[in-house]
Amino acid sequence: MISYQQRLDAAVAAARRAGEYLLSQPAFSVSHKQSNDYVTDCDRGSEALIREMLLTAFPQDGFLGEENGESAGQGGRWIVDPIDGTTNFICDLPLYTISIAYEEAGELVVGCVYCPRLNEMFTAVKGGGAFMNGQPIHVSDETVLRDAIVAMAFAHRNDEKGARLLRVLPRMRRNFSDMRRLGSAALDLCFTACGRFEAYVELDLNLYDIAAGVLIVKEAGGTVTGWPGDAEANPLRSGNVIASCPQLYQGVWDTLKEA
Repeated sequence: MISYQQRLDAAVAAARRAGEYLLSQPAFSVSHKQSNDYVTDCDRGSEALIREMLLTAFPQDGFLGEENGESAGQGGRWIVDPIDGTTNFICDLPLYTISIAYEEAGELVVGCVYCPRLNEMFTAVKGGGAFMNGQPIHVSDETVLRDAIVAMAFAHRNDEKGARLLRVLPRMRRNFSDMRRLGSAALDLCFTACGRFEAYVELDLNLYDIAAGVLIVKEAGGTVTGWPGDAEANPLRSGNVIASCPQLYQGVWDTLKEA
């Protein structure tokens, strides 16, 4: 029987190899998938490399990738974003990641997020805690909401959800110390997991953006839910995410709800 650790080891190896590939590409082509949504030949190359490595090791598995969609398998499935933060990658900003998760029977059990420019590898296995470069991590111990640093974004590809976010922004500004927008949902989640941020809130994400990061936050002791008022409560299905250290979660929730 294949262990979760074996799958994590394979994910880490694939993420590192994809990171080496991305760092070795001085030039690449860029095209639009839709408004405000870009893809490069490096996104496709990274995904192809990860797919080949993981499905060679585990040919029975399914695979869901951002660029080439889903292929069915007889086991669980890998959920992969080959570059989370493609705009950052295009602009030579270092905050982009490779995100790899493994889902078994509908449950996330392995997560790996690698930022090659920072050489930071975030990992988690269900029930085993969360780590950065092999060292245990935990969410922030901050207890004062007004001192919280909260990551967020503007749902800039969806006008309706973007307007929803803008409606809550004034209250967020009043209730939190400050806000940050990094441009990579996976990295925002991992920075929340290791306590660099107290929370992360965003709307209109895809499963491959957040799957690995959600598991890492949970294994680091954090709370992850959807947004107030959503008909679909599961953020992995709705794409609307609140991730927070548990002691400030209610305050974050109330801030979004009251606005």
